[in-house]
Amino acid sequence: MLLLHKRPTYLLHLLWLCCLAVCAATAWLALQPPWLGVQLAGIEGKVRVVEAFLQQIPEGAEVKRLISATGTSIDLLATDMVENADYFPSYAKKDEFFARQSALYAMLYAGEVSIVWNANEGAEHTTSIKPRQRPLASLSAIFWFQLAVVSTAFMIACWVWLMRPQDWGARMFALTGLSLLMGGITGVLMSERALALDGAWFSTLDNANSLSAHFFGSSIVALILCYPRQLVAPRTLWWLPILCIPGWLAYSFHLLPTPSETMIAISILVSLAFIGGGVQWRLTRGQPLERAALRWFLLSVLLAAALFTFTNVAPTMFDKPPLLPVGYSIGFFLIMYVGIALGLRRYRLFDMDEWAYRVFLWVAGATSVIALDALLIFTGVTEGASLGISLLLCGWLYFPFRQWLWQRIVSRQAPNFESLLPEISTIAFTASATEQQAHWEALLKRVFDPLEIRADGDSGSGLHEEGLGMRVPGCGKIPVYALRYAGRGARLFSTRDAVFAASLSQLLEQVMSGRSGYEQGVAQERLRIGRDLHDNIGARLLKLIHHLRGTPDAEVARDAMKDLRTAIASMDTHPVPLGNALADWRAEAGSRCEAAGCRLHWRQSDSLPAVELAPRSKAMLESTMREIITNALKHAAPSYVKVDVAADAARLRASVENDGAIADPLTWKDGYGLRNMRGRLEELGGSLSIAAGENEVKLILEVPLL
Repeated sequence: MLLLHKRPTYLLHLLWLCCLAVCAATAWLALQPPWLGVQLAGIEGKVRVVEAFLQQIPEGAEVKRLISATGTSIDLLATDMVENADYFPSYAKKDEFFARQSALYAMLYAGEVSIVWNANEGAEHTTSIKPRQRPLASLSAIFWFQLAVVSTAFMIACWVWLMRPQDWGARMFALTGLSLLMGGITGVLMSERALALDGAWFSTLDNANSLSAHFFGSSIVALILCYPRQLVAPRTLWWLPILCIPGWLAYSFHLLPTPSETMIAISILVSLAFIGGGVQWRLTRGQPLERAALRWFLLSVLLAAALFTFTNVAPTMFDKPPLLPVGYSIGFFLIMYVGIALGLRRYRLFDMDEWAYRVFLWVAGATSVIALDALLIFTGVTEGASLGISLLLCGWLYFPFRQWLWQRIVSRQAPNFESLLPEISTIAFTASATEQQAHWEALLKRVFDPLEIRADGDSGSGLHEEGLGMRVPGCGKIPVYALRYAGRGARLFSTRDAVFAASLSQLLEQVMSGRSGYEQGVAQERLRIGRDLHDNIGARLLKLIHHLRGTPDAEVARDAMKDLRTAIASMDTHPVPLGNALADWRAEAGSRCEAAGCRLHWRQSDSLPAVELAPRSKAMLESTMREIITNALKHAAPSYVKVDVAADAARLRASVENDGAIADPLTWKDGYGLRNMRGRLEELGGSLSIAAGENEVKLILEVPLL
């Protein structure tokens, strides 16, 4: 086993050479029986020449009998040309078939034979031919097709096993490849015979073919029982092929009622594979990677097995010829091996998820046509009419149903860019970075419906963890987001999802760039207005303050100057830390109270949240605080003003109370000042409330900080 880990490539090459040697030996064995220079086949109950290599008998001629040099005559039957002995419904018919094969083989081996034939129901002709060595060129295309299929399947199975030698699923897969290779070789030797094989040799090939079929079916069941979930103990898996040996011995020694009973046993194994697949499907619910691998696995195994059973096994159970030659039907298993290999190796399952459904629907359509065609033929409809009716009915019924099923199961209606553009614009023009991230997360959840979503420090993007996860590129202040388990864990992320996510991020970045250009223009305009106010209006107010110095109106001019400075400061593009803003408000409130002969009691939390106020938010809160204190000093003449400030990461709460002589707040009417204060706070998402005690009145303002 250590050698498997260290040198799998060398072992794979060695197995390939062995496989080529086996194929060469098979071709050599196929060329050994005596050859008459013609290829015969049973057609409509008659033996006809389908290919004349030596041109001594025309193609299409009916061969009636063979006569040996000693005068022994054997009439040829269409059943003499069947591909394998599974065609016969009883052991007596099989024994008779093998006996006729031995007699024909002995006649060919003895020397020159005379062939009695006729063309177009005309007069009989006799042609003497001496059997010779069969040339390699006479081997049919179906012979090489079967060898290519079983060899490719065997190498695929070996490749998966060498990559994962400790995995029980890979081991059972390798056993299926070996069984299929053995079955393919024995089958092609029987079907490729020019006329006859020695009966004993034919019987040996038939028994070996039956053994390989039993091993193959049991190995498929064992594979489903251990992949992707281990349903039984590993030692139990080895018993499945072993338990098939008694059934095979019963077949070989004619202990079953009929030879077709072995087909029933194989059909039971296929049914067990379906049941095991259903159990695996249930157990992998919520595991998208295992479910995607299982989907390809089951699609490949069950469809290939079902198609082979339908085209070859089922007709023989009804005493009907196979719908397809066994040599071509074996090609179904190549589809199976490719699909299983993809599932076991988990190669880009996120891209193949939809193709699994596409292949299933395509094969289902072909199967429906074949099934309906066969049913009509069994009921007595001619072949041409049955095919036409089958295509017509499937066109009317199946294809609309397939489209409906595709829309229901496969087509996931992802939002398009047009429907998402308003949300993208909302995210781009949201001022707070925290709010931007929250909106972006909500958008990603709605589009991809992942079980997990989090900001990721990695800078990479695209798919990872074999499609279980996906990273969405960051843009602006929005970081890279890692998403896992798409569709609430029902599917894998696909490359289409990755492209769509990258396009969304790119679109958001472009909208943000437009917003940045807009904000830059606004900032420049604000700067110009601020400079004009400072240079023109500010200079005039300063001149007025100096002119009114010593008069009561000087204080009004100073207040106007402060309001102007606040307005200019609100145009600054730089946020202000909350602690600095509170210090400015406290200093201004202290100077106002001191000038009015009033004490200021200012209390605030020792630990303030590390948040910053936008310039406009600071200016609006500053104006509100100034208005509250101004009204208290102007209308109540208090002896003290108490300010209590509390803040956390979400909200700022400030209360201002005084002990001045003032009317009951319930009798207040919202004047210009109160309306202004409420309007400013509501614009920030806050509120203003008024409460009165026995000897004091309190105004409470609350605003969000996010």
